[in-house]
Amino acid sequence: MGGKPIAEWRTADYNSLSSQLARQTKVYISENTLKRIFGRLKTPKRYFPHKATRDALAQFIGYRDWQEYELIFTVSNTDKIEVQVPPPNATPPEEPVQEEIPEAPKFRIRSLIVVLLAIFVISVSLIYIFRENYVDPDHVSLICENPFGEVPHTAVFKLSANSPLDENEKFGLDFMDEAAATTISGKREVTQFFRNPGVVYVKLLYKGKPIDTATVYLQTKGWVANSGNDSLRAFPIAGLRTLSKENLFVSANQLDSAGLDLSKPFLVGFSNIHSSKISGENFEFTCNLQAEASRPGVQCIESTIIILGEKGRHLVTMYKPSCAAFSEYNFSELKVNGSSKYLGNMGYDFKDGGEVRLRVRNKHVELYIAGKKVLSTSYKNEIGRVMGVKVVFNGIGRVRSPELEDLRTKEIY
Repeated sequence: MGGKPIAEWRTADYNSLSSQLARQTKVYISENTLKRIFGRLKTPKRYFPHKATRDALAQFIGYRDWQEYELIFTVSNTDKIEVQVPPPNATPPEEPVQEEIPEAPKFRIRSLIVVLLAIFVISVSLIYIFRENYVDPDHVSLICENPFGEVPHTAVFKLSANSPLDENEKFGLDFMDEAAATTISGKREVTQFFRNPGVVYVKLLYKGKPIDTATVYLQTKGWVANSGNDSLRAFPIAGLRTLSKENLFVSANQLDSAGLDLSKPFLVGFSNIHSSKISGENFEFTCNLQAEASRPGVQCIESTIIILGEKGRHLVTMYKPSCAAFSEYNFSELKVNGSSKYLGNMGYDFKDGGEVRLRVRNKHVELYIAGKKVLSTSYKNEIGRVMGVKVVFNGIGRVRSPELEDLRTKEIY
């Protein structure tokens, strides 16, 4: 308050202190109360100010509250405030004080401001240093310039972003099992050759994590067969007009004449790939499968059904009961394999044939084998419209009367 001794204070000095206390601590202490506290106005009995009044005075000179002030200083000088604990019959405070939450002491406010300024300066510096190298993965997408084609097909991929990309910033491309993974960056284009019919969900990876997907549709004209150790052959199957009452089969002689090495393990797949309006969340697929009993060097024969959608796929892989550890199912985001969960119910030996019925209704799945329900489960994410059907065997297999029907419109794929 300027160093003027309290004994020389006048009314204006008390008014000034009252105003400054109100501004700084948000606690109003009247001129007369201050005069009583400092002895200018005499009281008939010992005066005991409110705790809020004492706290406000202590905060005004930089302490947290009156208790902290007492812990640091022993009040002995008569010019300082003498405060005692009131006796049980003490007169209550003469003047009520308006109590509000006090502001932080001056030195604490200054320290907080300094710390906040330091944090701000450091943050701005870091942003300035790293902003040119920062990549927001949410603003980078993968574009396929020619996603529709017949096999074989060469697709072209490039990146799209809201702001220019650093040409040295590399992203990964995962082509599933259709091609080796590669990298893409900046304005660089990547061309990829696809030889097998189907739908490929190409994932864009940033630092190993998927951030986008581009879909490539490798279409067919009706059903075709592809097979081999090298996966280079595709055989159109003549005479197929409809999906009903048909016999999809490729003989050993046909495979041998096409140059396939039958002494090594191989896959034979039947594919029908084209766009449709059928929902991948409401359909029923039925067929009769017949697989080989065994092949030299192969103990477990695989029979797999795949329904391909715009955004994902449904897959069921079945083995005979003794090989149930290799069975698996994949419905959109839901993936379960026999090594993590026993799938013995899905075990079936198709060497003598067997009917399979896969029903998906409102994202709920039911699988029947030979008239018996073997699986019931649900998934969350839609796969979109049906864009293809595949049936794959480990070795030579046969598919009879495959049919996929929309459960709502009754449209046949």
